[in-house]
Amino acid sequence: MNTSGRCELANYWIKEVELSLNEPLIWLKAVSQSFGEIRSRFREVGMVGYALPGNLALTKYLRIPQTPLKKRDKIIAFEARQNIPYPIGEVAWDDCLIAEDDLDIETLIAASKTDLVESLSRYGKDARMDPDLIEPTFLGLINSFRFNEPHVEGTTLLLSIGAKSTDIVFYEGGKFYSRNVSLGGNSITQEIREGLDLPFEDAEQVKRSAIAGDPLPTIEHEAFESAQAVFLNRLNIEISRTLAIYKNHGYEDEPRQCRISGGGSLLPGLESSLANRMGIPVERFDPFKQVKLGPLLSSSSVENDKAFLAEAIGVAIGRFLPDSPQVNLLPRSILWQRRFKRQQPYYLAAGLVACAAVALPLVNTKLSISRYEQEIQNLDTKIAPLRALNTEINNRVEATESLKAVIEQANSIASVRPNWVRFLNDMQERLDEVEDVWFDRIEIVRDDRTEFSSTNRFNGQANATNSDTGEPLRLRVEGRLLDVSNPLSTVSQESNKRVSALLDSFASSEFIERLENERFDNNVPGILKFDFTLVVDEARPL
Repeated sequence: MNTSGRCELANYWIKEVELSLNEPLIWLKAVSQSFGEIRSRFREVGMVGYALPGNLALTKYLRIPQTPLKKRDKIIAFEARQNIPYPIGEVAWDDCLIAEDDLDIETLIAASKTDLVESLSRYGKDARMDPDLIEPTFLGLINSFRFNEPHVEGTTLLLSIGAKSTDIVFYEGGKFYSRNVSLGGNSITQEIREGLDLPFEDAEQVKRSAIAGDPLPTIEHEAFESAQAVFLNRLNIEISRTLAIYKNHGYEDEPRQCRISGGGSLLPGLESSLANRMGIPVERFDPFKQVKLGPLLSSSSVENDKAFLAEAIGVAIGRFLPDSPQVNLLPRSILWQRRFKRQQPYYLAAGLVACAAVALPLVNTKLSISRYEQEIQNLDTKIAPLRALNTEINNRVEATESLKAVIEQANSIASVRPNWVRFLNDMQERLDEVEDVWFDRIEIVRDDRTEFSSTNRFNGQANATNSDTGEPLRLRVEGRLLDVSNPLSTVSQESNKRVSALLDSFASSEFIERLENERFDNNVPGILKFDFTLVVDEARPL
């Protein structure tokens, strides 16, 4: 903007970059080599913005349910993670609100690889052209169109035909949809190269000569026309495909007019060819309809370069144009650093205020320290007897607790002791029921962990341990059963049944939880020796 408030182009410079560079970082390195020349030509450089070619930026158009402003950023960030096909930490991304109503929000999410935009920013900073804005080229085209043709009605198709790709944009009253396709001037060069079997540089020269109207051999002219026809067919297909996607997003209007820009728009007869194919007026876009030229420029000097300047002018105009769609792909780390640098004076002032606020109370506090110390000494003198009394009380409480523990242990032993009498009487009664059977030995098992057999007839658990069941009391029992019917031979089946009945009887005792480790020995004629382990029920402790 000049001093009168009107948009003015003070000066410009155009330099071509090697067309055969396909690797983005190598291409960027080649572009950055021109930054120093730009800085030397234009010594007074204010704000700097870069337009990122469409083939280096990813765009996603989303329609999400209407949500409160406080939650909108989180929802958009979630959608970005879902729709950007790279880890979110490897891209620089931003969003732009296109339109909203009571039900939906339509938003644009744009992203580019972080290493690319960081390199671009670093090269610019090294050349003292540190950018504060990096945005896709199609947004510059939209802002340039809005500024120069504000009164156009209906939907407008904007085409920016570059060397490697083409931006296809549908714009209507602030709403827009864009798509970048890998189709540009290099596509024509490639067709000529294949048709004439020429190196890429020679095929490019044939194309440029045909565009400039220079005389060409018939075979080269025919190759150019054939390549241009193939290009127009593919371009028409991509426009139709983009229009279908545009309508799927809820837009119904067909485009009423078309504006073309970019180096590819210089193809001879392009306006009429597109107009015949699409059935709408097609014109070359003039980015200087509402832009004043500075004293160093003239209409004739910029006439041949209009096609290349639309996006660059739009990037500059977008800063001042109200409600302009804008996406900034500067890495967030750089934005945060710059925001912090701008806010440093405020932080410094806040720190000084905080120090002053802390210092004043400290001065007052220091004056009162001696008085407080004297009061503390007086209190210590009064508290000393109380501390001695408190220590004595604590000692007596500990002694009382120790006595309570001894009493509780004695009570526990006293309550359990009658159980032994009842338990032994119960065992005796069960022995009397079977008859001719007695215990030789009963002892308490003291093992820390005692496994029992998985073949136990009274419990199907295998490999259980005392620690698993809360360490219940175990009694090891050894005894003998007299086989009265067969005193001189091995124990009969009847004796086996009797001892089995005895074990079943023990297992049903209210004092017994289960039996373990049952063993039998019938080597002594007329006597069946047995031993087993009784697991005492914890509900009836002994």
